[in-house]
Amino acid sequence: MKKQRITSFKKIDWTIVLIYLGLSVFGIANIYSTQGDTQELFDFSKKHGAQILWMAISAAVAIIIMIFSSRFFSVFAYHIYIVALALLLLTLVIGLEVKSSKSWLSLGGLRFQPSELAKFATALALARLFGSREFKYSDLANRLKSYALILVPAGLILLQRDWGSALVFMAFLPVLYRQGMSGWILVFIAFITALFISTLLLSLLWITAAIALISFAVFFVENSDNQSTFRQVLIPGLILLGIGIVWKLASGTEAGYDRVLVASVLLVIIGSFFRMLVKGKRMKVYGALFFILSSAMIYSADHIYHNVIKSHHRDRIEDMLGIKVDIKDAGYNVYQSKVAIGSGGLTGKGFMQGTQTKLNFVPEQSTDFIFCTIGEEWGFRGSFVVILMFAVMLIRLIILAERQKTVFSRMYGYGVAMIILFHFTINIGMTIGLAPVVGIPLPYMSAGGSSLLSFTILLFVFLKLESSSE
Repeated sequence: MKKQRITSFKKIDWTIVLIYLGLSVFGIANIYSTQGDTQELFDFSKKHGAQILWMAISAAVAIIIMIFSSRFFSVFAYHIYIVALALLLLTLVIGLEVKSSKSWLSLGGLRFQPSELAKFATALALARLFGSREFKYSDLANRLKSYALILVPAGLILLQRDWGSALVFMAFLPVLYRQGMSGWILVFIAFITALFISTLLLSLLWITAAIALISFAVFFVENSDNQSTFRQVLIPGLILLGIGIVWKLASGTEAGYDRVLVASVLLVIIGSFFRMLVKGKRMKVYGALFFILSSAMIYSADHIYHNVIKSHHRDRIEDMLGIKVDIKDAGYNVYQSKVAIGSGGLTGKGFMQGTQTKLNFVPEQSTDFIFCTIGEEWGFRGSFVVILMFAVMLIRLIILAERQKTVFSRMYGYGVAMIILFHFTINIGMTIGLAPVVGIPLPYMSAGGSSLLSFTILLFVFLKLESSSE
């Protein structure tokens, strides 16, 4: 047993460990910078001091994980998942409400988010399901089990009104795809997303008319085989473009014109893609179904957007899409973040020299908006290094996952990579205005003990599994 433990440390992938340490230490440095004037480094009442303490705890937990038998995580995967669900349910009853989300538990003065544990637990449970000998993804019952493992914790987190953490569970879709999920499900999700965005950009009447036009032009206009694809894209595209030009001339504003162009491109791509996949005598039937289902989705999306999604989330989405620009309210954080990143230039203003950072212009600049601190003080050069480190870590995780000999280790590795990728992409997208602000931390760098600890456990469990493989 002792020999196996020593072997695990020798075989651990030190490239990922060094990147983990680099990101964590650099994160502490930037959290320290956000505190303003020079502070005592080990002042545990401050955010940077608390982060140092949590890094020490995380390092200890990482060592313990490497000492544990790798079989522990597969044997107790479902048990950990059940504990995570119990904590999510407990949060709904006695949880603390922070910024309109009831997603925190306080035990003995220690606050943490059970949703962080739920991500790790779901990755383990999915890997355990996929790794069972009797599992075949082609069986409907098995597919439903895999969907349930993802949707149950995501649903409980939605009940806590924590939209950001719930969205992270979409990261498991590529894991399902790797295991055998049909690519049509990903296409369908992209289809719904495009329709949803189009609904926000245009009125319901206009978009319904546009869907009817595309359905007719793409599905009902018969063309010769060698020209069908070209015409099916060109006909609705030119008509919608013409409507956009007329809109611009009639309104005299750029806003309506731009929205029509964006929505037109989305709708034409949707219709043309589906038409190229549908051939034969049933084409008109599919065209009618396309129109009916698209219309139903449009009106459903409109109802959900205006009656289910909270007003402050709507404001952030509309600010991101440029529907309304309000740099004093909903768009304030993103505007100040972009100002901070842009002011950093190529080399940055220097450590502790960021004016936007020191004057606290950007709220949450040590947590959700930590990347704007990096951009201001370390410039494009520092930002590029951070992005490169994440890229190397993710690529390395995928390579290691692919070479695993057990399905459990391989699928868990994919889960780890996809969760980190989702957080990384959305967090940086938030800071530069390419994603709505949904409160997702940057792994290993944002201030927060439960986040750092959960991402450490998530990563080192896979490193343990990988180092134990033969």
